[in-house]
Amino acid sequence: MKHRLIFKILLATSMMSLFSSQPVQAATKAAKATVKTKKYQQAKIILPKNYTRHNLLQAFTSSPSTKFKQACVKGMNENNFSRITAAESKKDNQTKINLNKLTPTQKRKLADFTLKLINQARKQLGLPVWRYSSSAQKLANDIAMQYALHHKSISDQTGHYIKGITTATKANGFTGPLTQDNYVENMGGFLGKQTITMTQAKKKIYFILKQMIFGFAGNNESQRQDQTKYLEWQHAASIFNTQGSKHDGDWDYFGLSVSKKGKAYTIHFICIPSFMVKEYHHGTWK
Repeated sequence: MKHRLIFKILLATSMMSLFSSQPVQAATKAAKATVKTKKYQQAKIILPKNYTRHNLLQAFTSSPSTKFKQACVKGMNENNFSRITAAESKKDNQTKINLNKLTPTQKRKLADFTLKLINQARKQLGLPVWRYSSSAQKLANDIAMQYALHHKSISDQTGHYIKGITTATKANGFTGPLTQDNYVENMGGFLGKQTITMTQAKKKIYFILKQMIFGFAGNNESQRQDQTKYLEWQHAASIFNTQGSKHDGDWDYFGLSVSKKGKAYTIHFICIPSFMVKEYHHGTWK
């Protein structure tokens, strides 16, 4: 069984689920009336009681139980950083970033933000943390470059750009299955402006991560009460290394990059299983 079954069975509908046709802040006005927040607060992910690895694996391999789907709805509701006005810091509000020309420092900050949220959730499930890696970041940069060079995007609704991904993995010292298919990329995306604040970027990433973790296939926050929108569990199985294989409970190296096509931005969440680095990578890994 392939470690990343997610990448073999993603459907067009699940790719759409991670592409926001509207800004992440679409529900901000409604949220103001019901959610009181501080001016600044740290983003966090809290998993509801019935969000367990057992229930996730059942959803991934067959179908979700009622209590698991209810937990996912609750998770989308209670994890609200993407729909409130609070930022993590004043500096984030004041820092403008060009999504098509992120600096290494900005990429690292967004990667660290993403890892913070992923690892918060993983710890709640008793899993080892994922780790940032400069080698994983280089792979992320190269994959984003392949998408940009060949005018590929999540907005194409054609899935992962396998040729570009495998070209990048080969160039980064991988052999075997990683040079034949996609074992390293989760992706999400949105339509928007090229220059935004660091706060806005974090909120967009937060919303995409919520979609991945809670199986939400809606395009914006306003649809989160609709249980029929909860139907995509491949990304969660990847994030929590829970896919019914002998490597369940393992951990990944991580890097993050962004590519642009028109007004669509693709976020490349590059997650390389640690066992695959040991078995299929040649050269120095940092």
